[in-house]
Amino acid sequence: AMNPATRDRLLALNRQFYATVADPFHCTRLGWPHGNAMLLDYVPSLRPLRVLDAGCGNGRFAAMLDSAGIRAHYTGVDANPRLLELARELTAELGHVSTSFVQADLALPAWREALGEQPRFDVIVCLAVLQHMPGRDLRAEIMGALAELLDAGGQLVVSAWQFLTSPRLASRQIEWAAVNVDAACVDPGDALLPWKQEVYAVRYVH
Repeated sequence: AMNPATRDRLLALNRQFYATVADPFHCTRLGWPHGNAMLLDYVPSLRPLRVLDAGCGNGRFAAMLDSAGIRAHYTGVDANPRLLELARELTAELGHVSTSFVQADLALPAWREALGEQPRFDVIVCLAVLQHMPGRDLRAEIMGALAELLDAGGQLVVSAWQFLTSPRLASRQIEWAAVNVDAACVDPGDALLPWKQEVYAVRYVH
């Protein structure tokens, strides 16, 4: 298991990353990737749907549901206040989807309490989030919490990067020493990748 000090250092690195890049990140997350469009095949026919977007970023999944004409009550959870502000702007005038946003960090067990006494969800999505959670134990913990929030017959949809299969991304990896982390303390498959659009920042990826 990853030691707590290393895990906390990597989590802090990623919190700093999103604090630094929130606005340019938002600008690159306005379209709908092919994988997200495929998600609509998994959406139950029940209406209105109760949807949880864990690590929602700028809330684009709510906008996607709306554009597909799907009636839903959508809850987006994210740790970054600026991305949530942008999410509220992006989803302010949706016709089919009502939204609520909750600031909470999936890496901390208290994130579930931040949801309050909500009913269970018909659809939970966790898209391109788990790869930023250091250590197998933490990833398993988050998956377990998400599963418990599902209603009977609900769908939990998770996506994660396979960045090592991309020569372009794999070649951009940065040495651990650059962020004062001992390479012996991270797990196989862990890496640091840079962001170079408008600002420079580094984030942890598994």
